[in-house]
Amino acid sequence: MTIVVEDASTVQVAPVRHVTLGWFLKRSLIGLVILAVAMGGLAWLTYASIDPDLDGVPSQKATTGHHEPAARITPVEL
Repeated sequence: MTIVVEDASTVQVAPVRHVTLGWFLKRSLIGLVILAVAMGGLAWLTYASIDPDLDGVPSQKATTGHHEPAARITPVEL
């Protein structure tokens, strides 16, 4: 069996996309927007999870002189 030129398949080469400055800036801007939204959401969720009674500001209960039993806090050795 002989292989002739007609039997060989032609190789198709995909064109290479060149990275331009506009492409780079657009991708960078999209990445920074995603990062800002993620960090903003994380900061908002962290702020929303803070209990206003435990943030260090004396509450009305503490200033009236009524002492309620403190929360049972177990110290953790690190």
